[in-house]
Amino acid sequence: MHVGCDRILGSDAREDRCRICGGDGSSCEVIEGVFNTSLPEGGYEEVVRIPKGSVFIHIQELNVSLNYLVLKSKGDQYFINGKLTIDTPRRFNIAGTTFHYRRPPDEPETLEALGPTNISLVVMVLVREPNPGIHYRFSTPMSRDTLSGYAWHYMSWSRCSALCAGGVQTQQVVCKKQADHSVVYNHFCDKKSKPKEKKRACNMEPCAPTWWVGEWSECSRSCNGGLRTREVLCKRKISPMEEKVQDDIACVLPRPPVTEPCNNHTCPPEWLALDWSECTPSCGPGYRHRVILCKRGENGDVLPEAQCPKHSRPTNRVRCNLQRCPPPQWVTGPWGECSAHCGLGQETRTVQCLSHTGQPSIECAEGQRPAAMQQCDSKCGLSPTDNPEECKDVNTVAYCPLVLRFKFCSRPYFRQMCCKTCQGH
Repeated sequence: MHVGCDRILGSDAREDRCRICGGDGSSCEVIEGVFNTSLPEGGYEEVVRIPKGSVFIHIQELNVSLNYLVLKSKGDQYFINGKLTIDTPRRFNIAGTTFHYRRPPDEPETLEALGPTNISLVVMVLVREPNPGIHYRFSTPMSRDTLSGYAWHYMSWSRCSALCAGGVQTQQVVCKKQADHSVVYNHFCDKKSKPKEKKRACNMEPCAPTWWVGEWSECSRSCNGGLRTREVLCKRKISPMEEKVQDDIACVLPRPPVTEPCNNHTCPPEWLALDWSECTPSCGPGYRHRVILCKRGENGDVLPEAQCPKHSRPTNRVRCNLQRCPPPQWVTGPWGECSAHCGLGQETRTVQCLSHTGQPSIECAEGQRPAAMQQCDSKCGLSPTDNPEECKDVNTVAYCPLVLRFKFCSRPYFRQMCCKTCQGH
């Protein structure tokens, strides 16, 4: 007699596609597809992820190839054909179920399990030659998103981010409405069950050499025609982070210009200030002066000052003070001749209070004023009239005592007229 899945004799109860005894198949969904992405030769590539609780798992290559199916956990634990080691075809007890791994010599490779699995699994392929395509099909329990009519789906691979030297392709995850597979806002799906975005390298070959140009320098002149320069190199991009400089012949001619003219417009009239003069005078308050010109540009012609803006004319005089000036001082002249040609007399000199510039001043200390007159002594020499026998007062002169009294003997006339009186004086 027939026994149902409920283990009752004569029962017609059967497992549905979700392996639920007597179920209606609504508690799971069938995931089916073909992985036929063109892969670079060598290395592992992810094919599909099998969620926990999946049943009726069937993975099969579309054609015989030198590639190998690989089964691993979401972590780094490999169960079949892992770490570049090829396992013999047999049964494997994995994830709470039995996987049948078959690899006939003239038929495509297959991997099957009845399920359900007690962990999530990842199906991969070890690439040895171009991928002929891998078909996958399994039933997985309905997630909360699916039951609510919305589920996460992977979009197709994006364009490569670079044409050469290594780019990246991404597979974004979007929330879709199950009824019509239209993309909706992410909040309709369960955030906790959202799978991670996938990424893979692409276009790894180096780029062709191209010209690299730097930034232009500042113009050498602000007007009347200047020149600016830049660096130009022939470079080849090897990887996203590496570039190599090539000989110029490796790049397609013509080479971009290294220099170009700039600021060709005529210079407007402007003020040009020459250098400041030295401070005058050299001490005390003074001024520095400079020449101000109206010119058309730094190297242009000198123009009348009226052509330059009057309000912006630079100043041509500024105050300065190098050091304090020395105070006024008493300045004396040389002593004059002695007033007496013989004997005691007086001599004088000029005494002035002068500033450091030689101008008369009244700021000298009177107590420090030098003497303007002093006594002098002239030696008396003998002359023919000094002979006692001949030296005598002229009889007609009666004022000889007064000559002596008022010290007029030093004068030749009085000394001759009053020779006897003036003798010895």
